[in-house]
Amino acid sequence: MEIIKIKYTKLLTLLLLSCNLAFAQIPKREMKQANIEFENYAYSDALEIYLEVANTGFRSIELFEKTGDCYYFRGELDYAYQWYNKLFSLGKKVEPEYYYRYAQTLKFVGKIDQADEMMQEFANMSNDDIRTQMFLENKDYRKEIDKNSDKYTIEKMNINTNFSDYGTAFLGKDKIVFASSRDTLDGKKKRKRVDRWTNESFTGLYMTSIKEDDSLKDVVEKFSLNLDTQYHESTPVFTKDGNTVYFTRNNYNKGKVQKDDHNGILLKIYKATFNGIEWTDVSELPFNSNDYSCAHPALSADESTLYFASNMPGTFGMSDIYRVSINGNGTFGMAENLGPGINTEGRETFPFVSEFDELYFASEGHPGLGGLDIFVSKREPDGNYVRAFNMGRPINSERDDFALIFDAESSGGFFTTNRGGNDDIYSYKEVEIIDPDCREKLEGLLTKEFTGEVLANTKIQVLNEDGEVVMEGASDENGNYSFEVMCKQIFTIQPVIEKKKVVIDPNNSTDLAKVFNIQYIYFDLGKYNVKPEAEKDLNKVVAYLQQNPSAHLDVRTHTDSRASKKYNQVLSDKRANSIIAYIVNHGIDPSRVSGRGYGETQLLSKCPDGVICSEEQHRLNRRCEFIISGM
Repeated sequence: MEIIKIKYTKLLTLLLLSCNLAFAQIPKREMKQANIEFENYAYSDALEIYLEVANTGFRSIELFEKTGDCYYFRGELDYAYQWYNKLFSLGKKVEPEYYYRYAQTLKFVGKIDQADEMMQEFANMSNDDIRTQMFLENKDYRKEIDKNSDKYTIEKMNINTNFSDYGTAFLGKDKIVFASSRDTLDGKKKRKRVDRWTNESFTGLYMTSIKEDDSLKDVVEKFSLNLDTQYHESTPVFTKDGNTVYFTRNNYNKGKVQKDDHNGILLKIYKATFNGIEWTDVSELPFNSNDYSCAHPALSADESTLYFASNMPGTFGMSDIYRVSINGNGTFGMAENLGPGINTEGRETFPFVSEFDELYFASEGHPGLGGLDIFVSKREPDGNYVRAFNMGRPINSERDDFALIFDAESSGGFFTTNRGGNDDIYSYKEVEIIDPDCREKLEGLLTKEFTGEVLANTKIQVLNEDGEVVMEGASDENGNYSFEVMCKQIFTIQPVIEKKKVVIDPNNSTDLAKVFNIQYIYFDLGKYNVKPEAEKDLNKVVAYLQQNPSAHLDVRTHTDSRASKKYNQVLSDKRANSIIAYIVNHGIDPSRVSGRGYGETQLLSKCPDGVICSEEQHRLNRRCEFIISGM
């Protein structure tokens, strides 16, 4: 009996080992297939496999990341939260992007403070990320959102179905056109194909009329059979005369479909004209590509510029807002990225431009309530958009809110939200005129409280009513300071007196520009002669070198991206040489000072050629560094 028992035990062990080996192989095979579906944006199919793998008890960072991502990209942030929560519960190293996405889902479930903690962790790991800069510069974002809230009334429209209805566009004064994945119309099957991203039918364009009270009629009809295909059509925009439409469609035209290298059918922007009876002459715009998506067109007020979303090369994140000029002969200019004031490493999408040239768009990268929020940006005098403001509740929610359109005559319009579970169309009305861009100067002379001594070149903190630091800067050489702050708020100015002690880290080069708060060295535009205003800062560097005779200095000068790369390289080299000459002429041994110009090769703000940036963002790139290269 004992022999039989031993044999049986060995047999059982072999069977269990065999089962465990088989189990180990299943997730690997299944995960590979799921990842293929994921890369092809077939999130519904990928999710089904990931969940089957998870149900076996298998656990991994990749499984929890990808399962959460499937829900995240489908706008189901409640489910995404559950899987990102599992991900962080593993206690293993996680990529910075997941701190950001987890923060977004934490907002959705109401854990705001924890979301901000995750954002701080994200900021610590990604200090050069635009979203980090926005978070650190605007830690009061929730108060600003509250200030812009309750300025609108909203109403869910009666045209919505149990499927996705979104992306309205005005057609004349009395009609809207929108996209819908509704399966049936008048009892007839619309199309057989199913979008594997959402597991719903591909969307088509539908039309209804606007009633006198600005609500929508119940009657919905197909917009154009000529434009309808077996793939997606969505987000149109019409010229004022109603004779031209730009719209989004999958990469499919004239019965032919084209795919990218991953076998995906991406999005393109198409144009069609109305001949009085039907929409004809469907053609794709020239800046489209089989290798990236372009979608969600919008027209400027004068119809000379087309705005759109894309992930083309040069995009900061998952998608950015671009613009392209429409020439008088019907051709198009070069696509131009709207820059880091608008775009982030997240998603910016669904642009709309009002009659006042205000840019509305959806973003998950700017500080918001969670998911996609709708933002507005006022056009600057130079024609660019460099700052955006959250429109607040009830337009925005913890879910995805997007595709807002505005009519100045009615002071309202329509937007889309999935706060009810599906993408639904809502109307909104402005009940109180707000100016989110209202700013005023906070300026004065910084002095000591009792002695009146002027504090020149002193670090300053700006505190809000709660004593929180919301901005930092410095007084100038005469003790003057100036900050641009939001209107009708109370701020306190607080100097930060720092002892100027230079600590040299042998493992990490020290930049004297940061130690002595040297913002930049003054040069006239296009010139390289050291201006008198710069001498005070350069004298600080000279004094340090005199007090530390073993220190060696590396001077590095940088330009912004304006002008050619060759010109900027030559200019920065000459400026570096001028600074070196100044230091040497003030008694420093030439062997201790070296340097060179870097031109526009190391931009701090993300403002390369073709990207719109403010003057302040360009100024950040025109800097000098004084690196202690040895002791």
